[in-house]
This record gives sequence, structure tokens and C-alpha cells, in this order.
Amino acid sequence: MIFDLGKSIASSLNSLLKTQVTDSKIEATLHDICNQLLSSNVSPKYVDVLKQNIRANVFSKEIPAGVNKGKLVYNAVYDELLKMLDPKSAPIKLERNKTNVVVFVGLQGSGKTTTVCKYANYYKKKGFKTGIVCADTFRAGAFDQIKQNALKIKVPYFGSSDPDPVKVAVEGFERFKKDKFDLIIIDTSGRHTQERELFQEMKNIITKVTPTKIVLICDAGIGQSAEIQAIGFKNEVDVGSIIITKLDGAKNGGGALSSVASTGCPIEFVGIGENMDDIESFDAERFINKMFGLGDVEGLVETVKKLNIDEKEMMKKIGSGNFTLGDYYDIFQQIMSLGPMSKMLSMIPGFSNVPIPDEKDFRKMIYIFDSLTEKELNSDGSFFEKQPSRIFRIAKGSGTSVENVQNFFVQFKTINSVMKKVGNNPGMMDLFNMDPTKMTTTQKAKLRQKANGVLPKDMVDQLNMFLGKN
Repeated sequence: MIFDLGKSIASSLNSLLKTQVTDSKIEATLHDICNQLLSSNVSPKYVDVLKQNIRANVFSKEIPAGVNKGKLVYNAVYDELLKMLDPKSAPIKLERNKTNVVVFVGLQGSGKTTTVCKYANYYKKKGFKTGIVCADTFRAGAFDQIKQNALKIKVPYFGSSDPDPVKVAVEGFERFKKDKFDLIIIDTSGRHTQERELFQEMKNIITKVTPTKIVLICDAGIGQSAEIQAIGFKNEVDVGSIIITKLDGAKNGGGALSSVASTGCPIEFVGIGENMDDIESFDAERFINKMFGLGDVEGLVETVKKLNIDEKEMMKKIGSGNFTLGDYYDIFQQIMSLGPMSKMLSMIPGFSNVPIPDEKDFRKMIYIFDSLTEKELNSDGSFFEKQPSRIFRIAKGSGTSVENVQNFFVQFKTINSVMKKVGNNPGMMDLFNMDPTKMTTTQKAKLRQKANGVLPKDMVDQLNMFLGKN
């Protein structure tokens, strides 16, 4: 939902960029954007500040001749949204080879227990020896939920039938500390800021285990109310960071993000799905870039590093025009192993305007790949146009339709065409491998020039917009 908000704001701004810009059109665009923010439950006081600041930037300054006023509005909106979502503080960093204790607190039903396991999984993959303590003795099923997810992610866990959550927290903490765990995560019962007795229980746990950090979990669905909850918890305990959950499906996500950021408490992660990998570290600028369809280049680079791809060999194949269906399959399988394909594609500048197929469609592609013969996998697929009977055979063998198979080959043909252009364009891969935020003006100009002849127009437009922001 939050990314739908980003798309609608970006659409309003892009429409302005394509017309003869007048003051009345700027006002109409600002009115439209403010209504979109209000519909996402962003507090009217924050929307009003944003609107006044944008007006001050656009109307109160003498604009030099030749400056694109539409681009000026675009940048002003971008910068103000960045200010709105950036708490201007960073969470405490955890260190390996020492005992880090993190206590999770939050409202009941906020997704806290699931997030505890996602957090454990995230740090386990970072090389931390991680253990989970279930000190939620109030909610029936809390320990079973921890156990089920901990077994799934292969993380040790501790729970007890003792009804005293303080005793359970201390016992689990001491057991994991004795075994020299790097990270001990303690899940506590969900509670409301008005429940004084439960708050005292939470404080007692914190006093006993002296955590490195206290993490507050907020459900994106509560919108502006997140500010009240965040302040309420901060007034009682030393909240070190906040994780906003269920952001992928919350209509009020914009309200929750802006309200929490206004407290000055760092947003450490956001939850964007139900799987154990569906947690993303939060960086306001990267988040705004994704909202605007400008991609997440840093996230993309981090993800690509996880792929077991021989870059030199791949570049050699691309340069010689020998990129085969088998190469495509190898890369496709590795990308699918990293999580939902939609998540990966959303990191690529320009893909926000491209309809991303359902995950079921990606599974159909695997069935099609598995129905190809070794000869077909080692080819560039060109003989399928001359031998349509192969398409009928593959459709039957994969349990898909002829149309599915035809679309599959159209996609591969497009990708292969881009690959060949990239391979035949000296120096382009070097530019693509660079961090755009560290590029010189000359390097950006070269990348724009080379991309114009290789990438689809939508991607070129978004790339130009992204390079203009950095």
C-alpha cells in the first residue's frame, strides 16, 4: 500500500514534468499530493508543514533562467518527504563476539513475535550466534509460535512453563550467555501504554537482563496512533529503535512511518511480508527512492552479491553474444532462492512502472525451464521460431499453456537483446557496476548516453530521474 502511495505521488510529479509548468499547475499538483498523503493517514500537521516548505522552495526564490521548474518541484517534494520520514538518528549497532541482549516490546497483535524470529534470522545470516527467549507467558500459543519459527530458521530457543515472565527471561538469558551467544533476543508480552501492571513487569525484565537495546514493534495499520504509542513506550523505557510491521498491506502505512519518525527514535527495520526473510533495514533515502520507482541500487548490489555468479565468465558470454537459456535458468534459480521476485525487481530503477507478474507466474517459468532439453538450454532459443512444434511439446510437458510458453520466449528474447547490446557497448558494464551516488557528472553523462541505446524508454526515464537525485 505504501508503494502505491509512492507511485501515485510520482505519477502526479511526472505529469507535471511533461507539461508547460505554471503556478496554478504546481498548486494543483501539491493539492493532489497532499490529499494522497492524507488518505494514507499522514497527520494533517505534517502535511501542512510539507506543503508550506515546498511552496517556500518553489515560489519564494528567484529561479535562474533555464531551470526546469517542474524538476524543482519534483526535488522539493522528494526532499520534504525525506525530511518527514528521516528520524535523523541511527539505531545502536550490534557487535559480534560479545553478548548483545535485545528486548522486544510492543502492543498485542502488532506482529512482535513473528518479527522476533525475522530479526533472529537476519542476524543469524550476518554470522551472529543467536538465541530466542520466549518471556511472553501471557498469550496462549506464544511459545508454540516461537518454537515453530525457530525450528524453521534453525535458531535455538528457550521457553518455560513458569508463569513468571521475569524468571523465564532471566533463566533464558543466563543459559544463552553461558554458551557465549552473540545475540540473545527476548520476546515479551504485548501490552498497551495504559496497562500499568504489565508495564511494570516489562521494566522488571529490562532491569534484570540490562539489554543492549530495546526494540519497539509498531503495526503500520495503526497509522498516526503509532506516535502516541512510541512516545508512551519511550516515556517508560529507553527505546533504542522501532520496527514497523505489516507495511506491505497497511493503508495507513504513511501515517505510521511519518508519526514514528517525528519522535526522533530511529526506524531500524520494516516488515514487508509473512516469510522469515521479509524484513528490510530502513534507510529513509533508499525507501523514498523505492517509493518513487527510482529503485534501491544499494539493496540491489547487496542482493546480487549473494548470487553465486562468475562475473568474468558471464561478461565474456554477454560480450560474445553467447547468453543461453541455460545461463538464464541458472541466474533465475539463484534469484528465486533469495525471496520473492517482485522484491528483487522493485530494487531496479524503472521497474515500478512495469507490471510485475504474480509469483505463480514465476513458478510456471520454472516448469517451462524444466521441460527444455539439454540442447534447447544450450541455445539462444532462436530455433523455436522455426520449429513451433517444440512450443506445443513444452506447454504439454510443463502443464502450462502455449501462450505461457510464447510469452516466456518473448521475455528471454528481450533480455537477450539487451544483454547483447550491453556486451557490444564497451565500458557500459563498468558504469553499471558503479555506485550512482559516487559517480562524477561526466560518468553520469556517459551512463545516460549509453543507456539510451540499450534500455527500454521507461527504464531510461527512471534512470535519468535517479541520477538527477544523486
